[in-house]
Parts: sequence; C-alpha cells; structure tokens
Amino acid sequence: MNLFFSFSYGNKIYNHNKFFGEGGGARDAARVIFASNNARWQKPGDITDVPRPDGVNVNNYRDGGSRWLEDGSFLRLRSLTVGYTFPKNWSKKAGLETLRLYAAGSNLWLWTKYTGLDPESSASSDQNQQGIDLGTPPQPVGLQLGINVTL
Repeated sequence: MNLFFSFSYGNKIYNHNKFFGEGGGARDAARVIFASNNARWQKPGDITDVPRPDGVNVNNYRDGGSRWLEDGSFLRLRSLTVGYTFPKNWSKKAGLETLRLYAAGSNLWLWTKYTGLDPESSASSDQNQQGIDLGTPPQPVGLQLGINVTL
C-alpha cells in the first residue's frame, strides 16, 4: 500500500468565477449564476452581503477587493496504490514466477473550505497569477487496475 498526500496551508485564492457568477451574468448572458444569488439584496431593508445582480456588474466591480478572496488551504489524497502479490506456491501452481494484482488512484479525496472547484487552480502558468481561479477545471480523478505477471 502506498499513500501520498499533499497540502497547502494559509494561501488565499481569488475566486474570479464567483465574482462573475454573483454579478448576475456580467459581460454576457452565458455566464453562470450561483445559488448564493438567492441571498442577494432585493429591496430596501434586506440585510445581506450579496449585492443585487446587474447586467454590467457595476455593484461588484466597485467591490473587487477581498470579497472573493477565500481560504485556499487544502489536504488532498494525491495518490493511493493498493496491491497484492500472491504467495509463490500459488503462482507456481499457475505456471508463473510471480503474480500481482493492484489498483491505483489519483486525486481521490480533497478537503478544503474553498468554494470553487479546486484550490490548486490558477489563471495561467505565470508565477504572478497563482491563486486566481478563472474557470480552471478541477484535477481529474484517475483509476487504474492492473496485473503484473512474471513468467
């Protein structure tokens, strides 16, 4: 069995996806709108931290600072491999030197308070743009099953 965890603590991520989503579809009609918009300001007397959405995102551009800055700390199970090598007397009966079965997975588990898809997202590979989530897809889960046979 082999486990590999990775983590990051104390980093911040600018959730640009939420910036556009809570803006009510700013820039064009094809933008996502988040469920948090249900708590948006709608009429005088409403108490909320989500401004009313508008087509040009005037409210949110005025508040482009720390509103969408989130805790990017995480703990991720980066890889897990589990294998079993059959005893020599079993493999010899099958005419084999060794027989091993294994399963391997990557990105199987993630713990984070970040509300975006992946706390390791980045707007680009530029070192000055790390920690800006602008539609980066999450890291895929990978699974492998295998058999090692030595004749």
